[in-house]
Amino acid sequence: MKTKWKDTPTIHKVITVFSVIVSLAVVTLAILQIFDIWTQAINLCIPLMGVNLICQTYMQWNTSRKTAYFSLGCAVFVFACAIAVFFIK
Repeated sequence: MKTKWKDTPTIHKVITVFSVIVSLAVVTLAILQIFDIWTQAINLCIPLMGVNLICQTYMQWNTSRKTAYFSLGCAVFVFACAIAVFFIK
């Protein structure tokens, strides 16, 4: 069952808007990295993708638990890889 935007709880609206902003930041940072404008942009882009996956986990928690668990697992993997790369460098 689809709910309308005005019927969704405020926290879901905030998380949705935050997720869109983080997604735009990831795309912007990826473009900066690809064109060598900012060579260290990937160090910020990867953890932001993990944050986006956490937001997705929260949004999917009540509607699709399997998707939420998968997103959570991917977020943990992304953060673990980001931390490993941070300490290797």
